[in-house]
Amino acid sequence: MSVLITGIAGIGQVRDEITTVAGFLWHKGWAERNAGNLSYNITQYFDAPPGDSDFEAPVALPRTFANLNDQLLLVTASNSRMRDVAADIPANMCLLQIIDGGKAYRQLKKPAPEKMKPPTSELPTHLAIHDKLCAENRPEKVVIHTHPNRLIAMTHIREFCNQSVINNILWSMQPETCVYIHDGLGFVPYMQTGSDALALATLAALDRHRIVLWEKHGCLAIGENAREAFDLIDIAGKSADIFFICRNAGFQAEGIPLAELKKLRESFGIAQPEE
Repeated sequence: MSVLITGIAGIGQVRDEITTVAGFLWHKGWAERNAGNLSYNITQYFDAPPGDSDFEAPVALPRTFANLNDQLLLVTASNSRMRDVAADIPANMCLLQIIDGGKAYRQLKKPAPEKMKPPTSELPTHLAIHDKLCAENRPEKVVIHTHPNRLIAMTHIREFCNQSVINNILWSMQPETCVYIHDGLGFVPYMQTGSDALALATLAALDRHRIVLWEKHGCLAIGENAREAFDLIDIAGKSADIFFICRNAGFQAEGIPLAELKKLRESFGIAQPEE
């Protein structure tokens, strides 16, 4: 894989982004063992896709992703660790081309065939999101899923398992969350990992949000690049940190008053959140 994409305009930037962000996810403690996954639509960096002989045999997909036909995506490999992705992208990511009208994918061959790994088990969810982004001509090219400790912890407390409640808490912890995640987090109740139900609920949440919180599981965010998607999770995670620091000190976090949050939104030209 590394041989074929070396020298393509912009691919160095993509490599640096993924290396940096995968390292951040590991050092944050959000990527235990093989937890989390990342995908990046890099079609724009190719004048023409690799030739047919550069790919493995096609693999049928569980459903059709018509808007992704001929798209090229970098996806973390199954059982890959973020600390290893940061150290060696070619060995821990797969380059996939979606083919047959979106009904199958084929994986770019690697110099050492014995090191071929299949893509993440969360591939259907990633493809469903990228399919939606392409269909709606949205600018986001990256999907990141990871496990931020304190955001997950909040979803283990029943009173916070409510989208309005959790957003109002996170917005009130620091101005940056109100400004940069003005559209809030979409909240998805617990569903089986890798299931169609989880993918569909996530797609619905992404109609109005760029970051989605999966109950008792983790976060998923989209961005125009890897750093932007990471930043959304990082900012939300910081608000959760502040909330629990206050709680662990024996105090209830006061939060920024609603009237002040309204002034903040007005000063930044941000629409008030819908009820």
